[in-house]
Amino acid sequence: MLTPLHQYSLGDAANADAVLTALSDQFLIRSEAETALSRIYHDSFDWRLYLSGSVLYSKKDGRKKVLVWVPDGSEDAAETLTVSQGVPKFFWDMPQGPLRGKLAQLIEMRALLPQVEVKGRVRQFKVLDGEEKTVLRFSIESYASRMPGVGEFRELDQRIVLLPVRGYNSISKRVSRILTKQMGLRPLAEGLLQAALTAIDRKPADYSSKLDFQFAPEDSAGSVARRIHLHLLDTMERNLPGTCANLDSEFLHDLRVAVRRARSALTQIKGVFNQEAVNAYNPRLSWIGQITGPSRDMDVYLLDYDLYRSSLPERFQADLDPLKEFLLAHRKSAYRSMTTQLKSKEFRSFLDEWRGFLNNSPVRHEGASAAELPVKMVADKRIYRIYKRVLGEGAEINDSSPATAFHELRKSCKKLRYLIEFFQSLYTNEQIQPLIKALKVL
Repeated sequence: MLTPLHQYSLGDAANADAVLTALSDQFLIRSEAETALSRIYHDSFDWRLYLSGSVLYSKKDGRKKVLVWVPDGSEDAAETLTVSQGVPKFFWDMPQGPLRGKLAQLIEMRALLPQVEVKGRVRQFKVLDGEEKTVLRFSIESYASRMPGVGEFRELDQRIVLLPVRGYNSISKRVSRILTKQMGLRPLAEGLLQAALTAIDRKPADYSSKLDFQFAPEDSAGSVARRIHLHLLDTMERNLPGTCANLDSEFLHDLRVAVRRARSALTQIKGVFNQEAVNAYNPRLSWIGQITGPSRDMDVYLLDYDLYRSSLPERFQADLDPLKEFLLAHRKSAYRSMTTQLKSKEFRSFLDEWRGFLNNSPVRHEGASAAELPVKMVADKRIYRIYKRVLGEGAEINDSSPATAFHELRKSCKKLRYLIEFFQSLYTNEQIQPLIKALKVL
């Protein structure tokens, strides 16, 4: 039975030949199969599969394609799904089965996107003892990668992969010592996916909508505010192509969240910009919220449609289907209108002007009384003020309060949460995380 593998960087083909010679001097080596490999790795835009410790790739099998999901880095535990109509975009496009259910839990509403294309050649060998029993298997692997279907392939360092056989770990250790001590090879911690991405100047998990700022209490509030806004602007721009291409609903969702956070930062972190700047940029951020709102509304209705349908008695469920067609038609129209606006000169001009403003910190902060104050002082004051507002609004609500009162309280709680998230590095996790978690459920 095989046990987990070990891998080492070979560099070029000359090193591979030298390693084979060195191992052949001390062991009986027998060459086995040589196979060509071609695959495309898929993941969501925010790398949900990778962050779960799994990978998903597609490979050709005649005229069909096979999806291979490796849940824990071990091909022995891989699950496969043969598809005849290309790689499914969403989990709900897959046939019912175990793999669909497992991927549904991981990627939810996100699309599976091609991340990197890999081709390679794998030469397999086995080490035999005096009785010609297999005591170790290993392979010498050569790969190249590129953006899926785009450009030239870039070569990766060759690697030798050891796959020890249970009961013969001493052989694996001897070979490992030869590779590292005698041959000077470097152990590889990264798998093929990471190496393939590195070769095309990418890295996994290069996008997250979560805020993870690291501020020092003595940092100036003005510089911190600019860093916050630049990060949020980057998030908006990262999600624009996927929003306009209608790849999945979360591109628009993340774009809108970044806009809401930016508006909150602009209006709630007071005194870091002059009022003229706030008055100039806040309405334009609000405009983005307005032009993207109808599309998001349709997305929300459609994402929850199956839940609405299943909540009805079975004999009435089909009666709801015309509503779905209505929502799909309105979504198509809303996205068309929104995309026109997001590709307009007005929108591009705003993004450029906003970035220019954020990148040009003035020497003197006229009209921005808090810009040079320590950020911890400003954060404490602003968080406490919004906290008091939340308490006041909550205290006024009773059984007869209108829905608008609850809505205003919810908006205030969201502003409080955004402020806490912006400045969470200034406080201990024990203080902050329970508060953020509680505010998220309101």
